[in-house]
Amino acid sequence: MGSTEAAANSVLGEHWAVWSTFLGPDLAKCIASFDVAGMVVESLTPSDARAMHIRLKGAEWYLGAVQVRPDIPEHWAVFLKSIPSRFRIFEDSLCLFHRGYELEVEDNRDYVEYREWEVSGLVSSVHWEDSGARETIFDPYDNMQHFRRLGEADELLHGQFSSAVGETLMRCSDLDPNLTQRLHAALKAFESHETAEELAHVSLSCRRFTEKLADCLYPPREEKANGRKVGQAEYRNRLWAYIAENVTSDTTRELLIANVEDLGKRIDRLDSLSNKGLHSIVSSSGVNRLLLSLLVVAHDLISLRPPGGAFPYKPYETTIRFFMEKVLHQEEGSSQDAEE
Repeated sequence: MGSTEAAANSVLGEHWAVWSTFLGPDLAKCIASFDVAGMVVESLTPSDARAMHIRLKGAEWYLGAVQVRPDIPEHWAVFLKSIPSRFRIFEDSLCLFHRGYELEVEDNRDYVEYREWEVSGLVSSVHWEDSGARETIFDPYDNMQHFRRLGEADELLHGQFSSAVGETLMRCSDLDPNLTQRLHAALKAFESHETAEELAHVSLSCRRFTEKLADCLYPPREEKANGRKVGQAEYRNRLWAYIAENVTSDTTRELLIANVEDLGKRIDRLDSLSNKGLHSIVSSSGVNRLLLSLLVVAHDLISLRPPGGAFPYKPYETTIRFFMEKVLHQEEGSSQDAEE
């Protein structure tokens, strides 16, 4: 049993930061008692992994889930090397892998599985995808070294983006807590959408966030800036004016303005499709790119100014006013009681 526990702990990444739904002894007990089968799902977000686990945990055949890290040798051997890739899911379509070069000799594609996916109702369409030389003896990248680099790159990217996203969230809260709430609304709408119509509404939250960001960085003014109106409705012009005032490099200024224009066009396109009732044309990948663009623009614009400066009291005005009115009311009541 000791060797079984050691094997289970190595798979669960005993000395690594690995997300898992079960403990080493539980997996060791299952390995010792049953023939355990597994499958690998790549590019699964932590929230999707948790949702999948919640849906499957009641099934008798389901044991649990574990995060696969390419830099763990046991994961390479057990999951990545031993389990071949079968299909790819992109949005609501599924592509079954096959070797295109084998068709010149014999068509050995699995049409039974193809039809099973078609009639399952789980995806809107099924296609074939040529996997070529990937995961064959002709694949020079099908080795531990390549997957270790892949794991390191994944970790580095997460670190870099997590730092930038964390800074953006912190600075948004400093500028106006409502900014964070609007960003949360956009991300939550995307994460929990179930229909194309709900997906289309993400653009509304993105627009509201961008408008509030413009209010914080460059409040509306009656006078024009660089010949453009910068009133309440002209939030994009205000962002351009903010860039013009805070960037001296022509190249950097042009790049930032182009990013703002691109973000605005993405929002406008989704709004237009939504208003026309063409929700089915809105894709999750398109909305995902919109959210990425939103985060990039927000990070770039907020970073133009160092933190600090005058505290923004406006988001707190209602609470402060309510508190002061309550205090005054209590003082007036105390004065009346004293007079009586």
